[in-house]
Amino acid sequence: MKIPNPVPSVFEYEIFPCVTLLGAETEFTVRGLGIENALEPGAEYVIRIIPQEENISAVTLEISDYSRYDGIKAVCSGDGRIRFSCVLTREQIYTLRLVGQRRDGSLGPLTDLRVFCAEKDLYIRTPMKGNTHCHTCFSSDGHEDPYLTAAIYRKAGYDFLAVTDHHSAEGSVYAIERSRSIPSGMSLYYGEEIHVPNPYIHAVGVGALMPGGIGIDRWYHEHESEVRDEVSRIAASYAPSLPPQIEPYDFAWRKWIADTVHSRGGTAIIAHPFWEYDAHNTRDDMFRFLAKEKIYDAAEITHGQEPGCRDANLQIAFWNEMRAEGIFISPIGADDAHRRYHDWSYDSCFNQSYTLIFALDPTYGGFSEAIKGGYSAAVESYEDAPEHITATYRLTKYSAFLLDRYFPRHDELCFEEGCRMYDGYLGDADSLELLRMISGRVKDYTDRFFGRT
Repeated sequence: MKIPNPVPSVFEYEIFPCVTLLGAETEFTVRGLGIENALEPGAEYVIRIIPQEENISAVTLEISDYSRYDGIKAVCSGDGRIRFSCVLTREQIYTLRLVGQRRDGSLGPLTDLRVFCAEKDLYIRTPMKGNTHCHTCFSSDGHEDPYLTAAIYRKAGYDFLAVTDHHSAEGSVYAIERSRSIPSGMSLYYGEEIHVPNPYIHAVGVGALMPGGIGIDRWYHEHESEVRDEVSRIAASYAPSLPPQIEPYDFAWRKWIADTVHSRGGTAIIAHPFWEYDAHNTRDDMFRFLAKEKIYDAAEITHGQEPGCRDANLQIAFWNEMRAEGIFISPIGADDAHRRYHDWSYDSCFNQSYTLIFALDPTYGGFSEAIKGGYSAAVESYEDAPEHITATYRLTKYSAFLLDRYFPRHDELCFEEGCRMYDGYLGDADSLELLRMISGRVKDYTDRFFGRT
């Protein structure tokens, strides 16, 4: 598990809200945390507003002088807080440099606080960290109880999870059913890794169950004859228009999977297209065509499977090339972990890749709308290295801000909740009672961070 190493100001000073609506007047509140950083009641401070994308140095190559930026004067109130208002006018990160009397008596910068100004479509959304591809003991090569798996992900700061066992949705159903009596702020979605007609194809379906509450893979095996007839019709229909490098039946099976996921209200994801299954799991031409024709909703651009993940390097490059060609498919990060140890192995690449979505609400509907609307970022997170984000520039800069400023405290609160989920599921009554007491803390922090209180 990667241990957060946040910028110092996150735990030395507090500013709320940290995200503001573009063009709206916003009142900010700042306080120092602990006696070392306490602000002096009655003292005057200056807040310099430095927009990250608008350097105003007067002379080319001259070191920037922060005093050239607009400043707001504010007097610290008796409760040790500074309150000031301003209007931010461009979607970007702003540094709010707090200037005042330092401990040695001199006047100078005390800390750099940062806020993000967002346009309305992004401002109304909540960032959620999660995973849409992992395995449990319901997979033949997986380990761990599905609900305990969910608790472990919550301990690592995850807001949503879809358990996606091979050939089966049963693990996700089990986790969701067990969660009904255990309060938490974590969202669990139905899921499976679909291998139809055989293990050559890897696709992930989230949010879809077939009649009778079973997965698509199982439904195929119970209705194989009619499915093969349908796939034959798809192959014959598309064969004349397919690029010459794409074999019609290979395409038809992949399309049938996506169509079936969609018919049940689900989200269809291309799984690790360049993972080696003898050769790449998905041909370059197939990946491009599925994305261009919007047959799938998203694709795994990063995943945990191997250290350094050379196939992920290729997927990132290919995703960027497709974007240059005008082809967009929502990026997904997933660890594909088959067990959750804290040291790396082929099976346990736990928490080394995940997805950030920007959702209108935490339900499956909110997840699906965010993915299908392009509000996602794939994140790689290896030990002792900064996170690597794959997304549009807009969502990359927002994700980077949140990984520095929002998720460190968010993840601490999730860790407490995940511990109680784990022990409560195993029968610890005290943990269940504690969970009922603390299960709203993540939401309370989120509301403060985004100015919703």
